[in-house]
Amino acid sequence: MSREQTILEKLRPVTAVDDEWPPAARAAALERLLLAPAPTAARRRPRLLVTAALTAGILAVGAGAATAGGLLPESFTGSLSFWTSETDGGVDVQTARRVAQGPGPDGTVLSVWSARGANGTVCVAPMFEAPGPVDRPAPADFRLAGGQCEPADMRSQPVFGSTGGSSTPEGIHTMWASAGGAVRAELRLTDGSVRPALAAAGMFFFWYEANERVAPPTLVGYDSAGTVLGERPLPDLDRLGR
Repeated sequence: MSREQTILEKLRPVTAVDDEWPPAARAAALERLLLAPAPTAARRRPRLLVTAALTAGILAVGAGAATAGGLLPESFTGSLSFWTSETDGGVDVQTARRVAQGPGPDGTVLSVWSARGANGTVCVAPMFEAPGPVDRPAPADFRLAGGQCEPADMRSQPVFGSTGGSSTPEGIHTMWASAGGAVRAELRLTDGSVRPALAAAGMFFFWYEANERVAPPTLVGYDSAGTVLGERPLPDLDRLGR
């Protein structure tokens, strides 16, 4: 038996076809098999690569959703780092949320960001930013307008109109006042107009433009029955700083 026939003998599954497959035919078939190029296997889909790509997509979507839900970038939380220093780490800046917003100057909104520590301390930070839904992601472009952290025992004092604030070189004053028992507050400007204050975190937030020729507005607080609870003349912070 030739070498080719021996190979064919080992390759074939059964011997029942010997009468139908004479030696000459087997030798020719083997020669064709040995000389023909190896068949190209069908390419399998790169499952690992596809899985990796899908995983990357899921992570990207998840990061976006988390940002919208509240995971804040360091470029934003860095401006609120005073919360950490004032509370000795008691308030996690990453838990900050936009809790209120209202119209601001020049097409912006005045928004209020707040976070609470485990011991009841509450930190707040008003800022001016572009308008949008309250639950939108943290802004990339904003102007911080001060803020404070207040321990729980101080927040329990029901006094209306205890204020804090900041001002810009252009004379925009941004202030916050304790609510006490007031459920609503408004600014009464000297021209007779009225502007509502934002209620958030047990305080009222508002802004006004100081003008040396015009007296600052008055903050007025109301109880749930609509009765005036208190009036607080507001300062010109620029004059106070001189």
